[in-house]
Amino acid sequence: MITKRQKQTLDFITSFQKKKGFSPSLEEIKKHLKISSVSTAHFHVSRLRDLGYLAKEKNKPRAIDVVGRETMIKIPLLGTIAAGQPIEAIRDKEMIAIPKSKIPPSSEVYALRVIGNSMIDENINDGDVVLVRQQKTAENGQKIVALIDNCEATLKKYYKEKGCIRLQPANKTIEPIIIKRDRDIAIQGVVIDIIKNEKDLQIEELLPQKETKKYDTMPINKIICGDAVAEIKKIPDNSIDLIITSPPYDGIRKYNGFTFNLHATGKEIYRVLKEGGLAVMVIQDQTKNFGKSLTSFKTIVDWVDNVGFKLFETVIYKKYGAEGAWWNKRFRVDHEYMPIFLKGERPQYFNKDPLKIPSKHGGKTLTGGGTRLTNGVRIATRPITINPMKCRGTIWEYMTAGDGTRLKHQHPATFPDKIPFDFIQCFCPKDGIVLDPFIGSGTTALAAIQLDRNYIGIDTSTEYCELAKKRIEEEGAFNKTLF
Repeated sequence: MITKRQKQTLDFITSFQKKKGFSPSLEEIKKHLKISSVSTAHFHVSRLRDLGYLAKEKNKPRAIDVVGRETMIKIPLLGTIAAGQPIEAIRDKEMIAIPKSKIPPSSEVYALRVIGNSMIDENINDGDVVLVRQQKTAENGQKIVALIDNCEATLKKYYKEKGCIRLQPANKTIEPIIIKRDRDIAIQGVVIDIIKNEKDLQIEELLPQKETKKYDTMPINKIICGDAVAEIKKIPDNSIDLIITSPPYDGIRKYNGFTFNLHATGKEIYRVLKEGGLAVMVIQDQTKNFGKSLTSFKTIVDWVDNVGFKLFETVIYKKYGAEGAWWNKRFRVDHEYMPIFLKGERPQYFNKDPLKIPSKHGGKTLTGGGTRLTNGVRIATRPITINPMKCRGTIWEYMTAGDGTRLKHQHPATFPDKIPFDFIQCFCPKDGIVLDPFIGSGTTALAAIQLDRNYIGIDTSTEYCELAKKRIEEEGAFNKTLF
């Protein structure tokens, strides 16, 4: 799958080649797309090359060639389908382009992205895209899209049996779904193919969508169970002061079948933030075959170049008090990244006083080496009394050992309670609203309660929503004494 910006890059290269007979340079790509740097243009070209859309010889500035591709046709990508427990189908109404050879003649075909792992024995995995031929009947053993009770959709193998219909997963660890006569089931189609390779799938454009109905009353101090993007769409424009979240990334841990789209999430986050609002992300990169995934850096570039944010700062979250992850032929990993994204020209609220730390030489009078101005003139040396407190830098240390309760650690990926506490103090005014679209165990909400701010928490997992609510109920008052 390619992003909108990568599609623009590919279109420009194709058009440029047709007009001039040779490929544009990275500098020309940069100027045409009005992006920040040549390195960003190089990133998009490299991504297109990795996906098979471009061929480029190294060390040759104009050796970018558009790869000849099979005829593509457009079909609708209607959203997500559960290969696990049924979920309500999300109809995003995107169009994708796929190879024409994958579509049977005279067939109405649509696509769905799979969530969950109940069909892994049929080689259908979380994140795959299935092509579905629209039909209302099926034969035993066929893989179908079923709508249960007119509201929940699931992907399973179909078996009609005496007195019931059995929807059979292709995973020995998961029980079948039995639909008896007192329940409704409608066959929405039969799976005809699976797309596992992103270069066979290209998002072409968004179809006009029905406008999502916004909340009449903001769901202040509530935990909402639902897809992050779909739920944020209901929040009015320019209504959130601060966003703090740690999204699942790189598939390092399984989050109860949770899937996500950081680009789409970023667009909605940008829309709902107030002018001058900030979004903080806690993220790290997966290491595979001794190479980093660079998800954190790619997300930063995407949110700045394609979404509209400024990168206000990147803070390093340094862990101590625990061993950290380590391997035989790598350094011990004891940090994560916390990029801070800004909407607008400057922060609407910035109070760094609570984050000040003691100065090493606080209270002493020291003589410096003078100050050199930008014009080269040096100001004479003079005695300076060092303030007892100084502004915190960009490496923040947090104790991880013993952080939080047993209830908190029922979630597989948590961050220290103090992280959202610090950011809320710094960037959210009193009575402001803090949003965490991946609320998990509820840590951000508890920090907001402690600081007399409002919160909105979202999570797609019912289990984690209930966990967050339970923590708020049991620890909300207790947290008032934590810091």
